[in-house]
Amino acid sequence: MARPPSDIAQRIVTAATERFLNDGVDGASLRQIARAAGTNLGMVYYYFPTKDELFLAVVERHYAPLSQSIIEAVTGERPFDERVRALFERFGAMTDEESVVLRLVLREALVSSERLTRLVDRMMHGHLPAMLGLLVDGIAAGRVGPEVHPAAAMVTMAALAVVPQVMVRRLAAGPVGAALPVPAELAGHLAAVALRGVGPTPPRPRARRGG
Repeated sequence: MARPPSDIAQRIVTAATERFLNDGVDGASLRQIARAAGTNLGMVYYYFPTKDELFLAVVERHYAPLSQSIIEAVTGERPFDERVRALFERFGAMTDEESVVLRLVLREALVSSERLTRLVDRMMHGHLPAMLGLLVDGIAAGRVGPEVHPAAAMVTMAALAVVPQVMVRRLAAGPVGAALPVPAELAGHLAAVALRGVGPTPPRPRARRGG
């Protein structure tokens, strides 16, 4: 039974995800992608005129729902600390597929400044405004130092939430895997670092006795 024509673009994106992860965007063969998708090179170019367009389609498949869940985590009337923890917990709950695509995004953003620019532009229409709003609220609540620019704080928090999770998931199957925290546990530790740094928790003041 023939597949419906509307299925072709999604098959191309699925095949491209695997090839981009194995070979990088620049090293991936569009002919191999077409073969894996069960179509021809002409159809790849029909739906995605350039490799970068195909790369962005791969990212979009996973970024759109992830972006929405990040927005839901960091917005609302809850206290700043709760929203920060919710953000880190969301990345701790990443699916394996989301983790793989984030690894692809991190690698390709470093390889191509044009891809980085286009990714940032997409994210400015996604989760980044909500993240900036979170940090502005944190400054207003006295939980983020006013001397720290919200954009700098946002980049730091995003890197802290994402990069360790991606690294730990890659290392989990190796010899050090047993010594690493599971993603949910790691998320809690990272949220604590984001909220109070890496120093020891200050002791609580003792309650004064009445006398």
